[in-house]
Formats: sequence, C-alpha cells, structure tokens
Amino acid sequence: MRAGRIYPECVPLVFVLMGMRISGVRMGMEKTAFASDFDGTLCESDWVTGEIRFDPVNMDAIHRYQAAGGLFGICTGRPLSSVLESLEGVLDLDFYIVMTGAQVLDRNLKVIRERTIEREVAQEIFERYASRESVMIAVTQTDFVSVRDRMGLGLPVVPSLDAVNGDLYGVSIECHNNEEAARVVREDLNRRFAGVVEGFQNRGSVDIVPAGCSKGAGVRLVREALGIDAMAGAGDSYNDLTLLLASDVSYTFDTSPREVRDAATVVVSTLSDAIEDFSIRQGDEGRR
Repeated sequence: MRAGRIYPECVPLVFVLMGMRISGVRMGMEKTAFASDFDGTLCESDWVTGEIRFDPVNMDAIHRYQAAGGLFGICTGRPLSSVLESLEGVLDLDFYIVMTGAQVLDRNLKVIRERTIEREVAQEIFERYASRESVMIAVTQTDFVSVRDRMGLGLPVVPSLDAVNGDLYGVSIECHNNEEAARVVREDLNRRFAGVVEGFQNRGSVDIVPAGCSKGAGVRLVREALGIDAMAGAGDSYNDLTLLLASDVSYTFDTSPREVRDAATVVVSTLSDAIEDFSIRQGDEGRR
C-alpha cells in the first residue's frame, strides 16, 4: 500500500538562495537520481497529431533538481530517437532507459545494455495477436513503425515486418484502448513466450521486449552503472509498475489505475510535486 499522499497546497516551500543546494540533494554525500516515465508523466502527448506538451512547472523543478546535483533520466517505451527529438532544447538528460528497458544509455549515449527481439519471434507474435481488433507497432532504434495500421495512429505504415529496417528492440500490440483485451494478450503472451519475450500492459496496449528487460531492470542497471545511492521513480500506468517497485521512493498520480496507486510510495498531483517531495525526503535522511 502507498505510504502517503501529498497535494500542491501541502508541499513545503523549498528555496534556493545564494547558490545553496535544493533541499535533499546533498553534494559530496549521497548520489540521488530520479527516473521518470515519458508519456502521461513528463509530458502529455497526442499520438495522432504528434503534439507533445511539457508543463513549465515540471521543467523548472527538474532543472533545479539537476542544478543541485541530482540526476534526472527517462524510463519509457519510446525509442531513443523519439526521446532526443522531443526533448531537444527542452531538457538534457543524465540517463536514458528506452524501449521498456531494451536499451539503457548514460548521458553521453554510451550503451549500458541493449537487447533485441529475433525477427522470427516478432513474426510469430504478429501472426498470433495482430487482428481486426489490434495492430502491431514495431520499435526500432530510430522509429515506431505501424504494421498494417488500422487505427489511424499517425505513424509510418509498412505492409509487413519484412519492410521494417533495423533491429527490433520491441513490439507493441495496440488493442483499440481496450484494457481487458490488452490484459488477455499480455497473459497469453507471457505464458506462451516465457523466457523469450515479456509483455507489459500499458492500459489498452501491450509493450513487448526481450525477456529480462523491463523499466525496473533498466533502473537497476542505471543505479549500478552510475553509482546511485537513492533512486526515485515516477509513472502513471501498469507498464510502470516495475519502475515503481525498483525505486527507493516511487510516485504516481491521482488519475492512475488503482493497482499503480497501491504500488507507489506517494500519490501526487504533478511531477514537480514528486521531485520536491523526493528532495525533502533526502534532506531529512541527511539530517538524521
């Protein structure tokens, strides 16, 4: 069960004066990091139009956290190229967990780990799950590609997997925003392809990556590679559960599904609330 709930009006004010560090990020002591989901957490996005909206309050909180010495990174199902394009001129990241943990990189884009799905496996998944009720999206290092698109997702469309260029880091089955249909696909896939790939439900879709990859596994890799002492994570959907469980302090939102809210340490209203709360918590730890 979650440990607490905070709202904007209840968050103590944190001041930065005369070059002082933000409360909780202690230079020369513990090294802290914050891993955030992208869509629905860091930003609001429209998959049809491609529009992405960032809340300036969240951006300001991230910049202050980084300026104080904290590391901030993304933990998403998007490919690296999509993240870089979306954040250009907006935010510099300290680490990248992309394609649901199939690729993990440091701030200089040096690969910490990457894994791919065999084409034969992806084809078998496509033949079993892509139907009139769903569509497959193939995820490469450079793009999302919709295979025989039926949903008007606004993505590049190819007639078959054979037309997808590059290694496959993951695939997604989109079930017309039908959460029950996505649950059935996830359960069947994880039973049938156990040890080969693993599916993670994202509301009405299922993100599928090589076995052993997940957002949570990515967090653990970053933590080890960068020497992180205290890690926070924030996400809004079922596919963020491993991210939340792998973090020392985890955050989700009032609008998240109950299972996700129950898995989080704290339920907040905005990402900036989460960052402020984590900073304050770390400051309290440092004073003990």
